[in-house]
Amino acid sequence: MPEALVNGVRVYYERHGESGEPLVFVHGYTGDITDWKYQVAEFSPDYRVLVLDLRGHGRSEAPADRSVYTIEEMARDVEALADAAGFGKYHLVGHSLGGTIVQEIALNNPERLYSLTLEDTGPLASFPGNTELQQWNARQIETAEREGMAAVVALQRANISRLTVPVPQELVDIAHERLARMSVDGFVGATLAGPKWRGTIDRAASISTPTLVIYGELDVAPIVLASQWLAQTIPNATLELIPGAGHSPQMEQAELYNRALRRHLEANKA
Repeated sequence: MPEALVNGVRVYYERHGESGEPLVFVHGYTGDITDWKYQVAEFSPDYRVLVLDLRGHGRSEAPADRSVYTIEEMARDVEALADAAGFGKYHLVGHSLGGTIVQEIALNNPERLYSLTLEDTGPLASFPGNTELQQWNARQIETAEREGMAAVVALQRANISRLTVPVPQELVDIAHERLARMSVDGFVGATLAGPKWRGTIDRAASISTPTLVIYGELDVAPIVLASQWLAQTIPNATLELIPGAGHSPQMEQAELYNRALRRHLEANKA
């Protein structure tokens, strides 16, 4: 099992592809490397692809100390793993929560990046003033603490009508199976990471890496608006809308997503 000790945490990762420029994918909240299965298949013939499970997710270690689950710390994990893989400079893609992580990397070490892709993400990891989301997260955390992760899955299934974005049933089932395997510490830590993040509202204009902002047309309005704001704010960013997709166009409309991403990668080769 490929693991690396980065910043004191055992991180699970996979390398695919033998040649080409390095390409790193960072999944979102409660996701794992399987979120990128269609991209691994598409890009590994032409790129050296690195996918990883963030701390607390998938097969990576879930520290019991919940204070170590921050966007900044996870950004350092990604950079350390890219170093361990021997990637001097690389293309970087982040989805949702992963999009906040890769924004940190682009701001802190832009010289390491050929290109940046921000998928269904924004300058904040949670929406200010969204008390309904805050209450929902608090309820999930309380359930996890009291009854465990199987109860969180049951809670989500019972409240599936809360979803305002159409999600294919297959993806719902996959998400629930993954969620059930998460540790309580990993789940709670990841849930609290977003609200603790400083965000990039006052920093996005400083991103200098060639950037693709891509989102599903059926995603929730705040993420659509946030994606559009990022594309308008980041200098010379390109905006791509994926029709017929919600929050995870890399899975829901993989062919269209891959086509858009490939255009961006090829336009920004060394």
